[in-house]
Amino acid sequence: MLFFRMLSRLPMPLLYGFSDFLFFVTYYLIKYRRKVVLINLQNSFPEKTAKEHELLAKAFYHNLCDVIVESLKLLTISVKDLEKMVEINGQEVIDECLRNNEVMLIMSSHINCWELVPPRTTQTGVLIDVIYKPLSSPFFDKLMYTIRSRFNITPIPMKQTFREMVKKKGQPRIVGIISDQAAETPDLAYWTTFLHQETDFFLGTEKMARSFNYPILYGEMVRKRRGRYVINYSLLVERPYEQYQMGEITEIYARTLEKSIQENPSDWLWSHRRFKHKRVNK
Repeated sequence: MLFFRMLSRLPMPLLYGFSDFLFFVTYYLIKYRRKVVLINLQNSFPEKTAKEHELLAKAFYHNLCDVIVESLKLLTISVKDLEKMVEINGQEVIDECLRNNEVMLIMSSHINCWELVPPRTTQTGVLIDVIYKPLSSPFFDKLMYTIRSRFNITPIPMKQTFREMVKKKGQPRIVGIISDQAAETPDLAYWTTFLHQETDFFLGTEKMARSFNYPILYGEMVRKRRGRYVINYSLLVERPYEQYQMGEITEIYARTLEKSIQENPSDWLWSHRRFKHKRVNK
């Protein structure tokens, strides 16, 4: 942990230099999940050529290495540097929910450095819980917990989500959920065509929103240039939720996320096995 804290204290230009070195090692030497990345890109963008897939893959690995060093920087980053690094659009949507003393569910994704989103957003004066999936490595799980719990943020293990929602009912805050992961139980998931592939999505966020009548926001992180980002917040759907059939809200999220990915393809996390499940019952 001490090593990562010392590394985190380096200025960003040096950390981005380290990211460039990490890219060379990851892409050319280790070839980390190269097959997974290329298959995902080929299936998601069948209209593109092999050369275009290769260029997207390279750009993705550059982004991935930036995500690693930017996440490490969160161990020691100051509020001033964080605010300079990330802007927020759509603050009025959050403010309106806070005026109504509401809990907000924010459906986000693995686009750019998603770890920057909660600490930057909490600087606007709102409490934040982040739902996370514990890592198998105790050391890296502790490291990520340390990163995620700075700035008075409360990380909540995924399996404790509903219990914590009931426990904190009525406490105005944001509950941040990375919603583009494969479902743990595909048979209970919502299935749709996403990036030209049959894909399963968690229904949990939609079910929580319906149960508690909480507003759902979409959080999109866009890179302006290296080291400068903007988070766009918008209301995903209007209430009442009774106007939507079960799964319709998740479908709207899938279409919104798909558009974000298509606009900036290399910024998504192509190395994770998002499409690993196959639909059994159609």
